[in-house]
Amino acid sequence: MAEHSGHRKRQRELYRKTGGEGWEEARLLELLLFRAIPRGDVYPLAQRLIGRFGSLEGVLTAEKEQLMEERGVGERTAEMLSMAREGLLDATEDGAEQRPPERPRLSGPQEAGAFLIPYFLSRREEAVYLLGLDGDYRFTGLRLVALGGEEAVRVDLEETVRIAEAMCPAYVVAAHNHPSGIALPSAADERATFFLRDALKDAGITLLDHLIVSGDDFVSLRENGILC
Repeated sequence: MAEHSGHRKRQRELYRKTGGEGWEEARLLELLLFRAIPRGDVYPLAQRLIGRFGSLEGVLTAEKEQLMEERGVGERTAEMLSMAREGLLDATEDGAEQRPPERPRLSGPQEAGAFLIPYFLSRREEAVYLLGLDGDYRFTGLRLVALGGEEAVRVDLEETVRIAEAMCPAYVVAAHNHPSGIALPSAADERATFFLRDALKDAGITLLDHLIVSGDDFVSLRENGILC
């Protein structure tokens, strides 16, 4: 135990000095796991989680139930990762929770696109995110709902609606990327948008927009008259 305690102290001190610059994502996740799992080597767990969810962002936007499917992740750990996603925890400190940042207001495609693009920049596979907004268009949550290959991703509508409901939104902005193409919706993208719109409507949620992202560019289906 002393060996792991020393490792944890060294990692925190190194993070304070470097700010985590150049660190692999599993090492950054390890710092967060220190908070929830007080003893032992958590780096192998961090590696497994990154492997399963594709990235640190994928881990932090995963649903609690999905996280708890991984051996070694209990309810406390899953809840802590959810708090980290919302910016409530500092990975390097052992103290109390911080105050949450003000929730941004994302009232149009440009604001939503600028908010979402960074989540896609490092992805080589297609990914689908849901952005939750309240009645005043303020952020209520962000969830990664599906990962696929370079060309396509399969979305489970029932599961997607369940994930959306967990964010308690009035509105949802869907977004997915075209890693090997341009930011133009395909016929399949349009069909998927209409299916999602109708499924969310049945749950009392409005699909505000669907953004197609490629690099630092995006197209809004609402601005283009496809989603009305």
